[in-house]
Amino acid sequence: MPRPCLAILALATLVSPGLSRQAQRGSPSSAPQTVLENDYVSISQVDLAAGGKSSYTVPAGRSAVLIRLRRNLGLGRGSSISSTALELDRIFFLNAGETSNYPDPKSGSGVDDREIRIELKSPPPSGTFEKDAVTLDASHNNILFENDRVRVVDVHFGLGEKGPVVDKRPRVIILLNDMHADVARHEGDPPSPRDGKAGVIQWSLGGSQATMNRNETKLDNIVVEIKGKL
Repeated sequence: MPRPCLAILALATLVSPGLSRQAQRGSPSSAPQTVLENDYVSISQVDLAAGGKSSYTVPAGRSAVLIRLRRNLGLGRGSSISSTALELDRIFFLNAGETSNYPDPKSGSGVDDREIRIELKSPPPSGTFEKDAVTLDASHNNILFENDRVRVVDVHFGLGEKGPVVDKRPRVIILLNDMHADVARHEGDPPSPRDGKAGVIQWSLGGSQATMNRNETKLDNIVVEIKGKL
């Protein structure tokens, strides 16, 4: 096999071996897997081979945020393969009883998708939220979608970059690449490490924090903030 073909196969396996296996099986989609559940959200995910369909109806009494991700073959923000393993494709917000049923627009491209379904169960308690990261640190926080229930933010820190102390809502954190950061609750506090693998989904109740990305990989997260009771 020519060397360029070997390089491409190695790249696909390195970036997302789980998604590559899904495509090899030829299945249009995996069964939904519950990732996380608490009093406020219920989160599941489905892996789709390229061209596969996703069919999902929001249960009664809930609304949902659907995050569609795709495998990134090194063409994202960074020049290295590991800089962004996954990238955002689409965001949907659905109310109770609404159905999402759509094919992958990149059918035949060989690119696999992952759909994350975040069902909103009940709003968390509302905090003061005076130091909004989008307002105080716009260079690292960009709003992608917002309504009265949620705000979806693209969070990006380059190598060694640091942000100020900001207030964080209760939120779902989706890691688009391997994360190696330090977090301090207040200015001058000793930092604690925050590490995770690309594709991991985390939950946080929020609070004040300053984020510093270490000099290992760029930090790229999709954050779904859950707005609290008024």
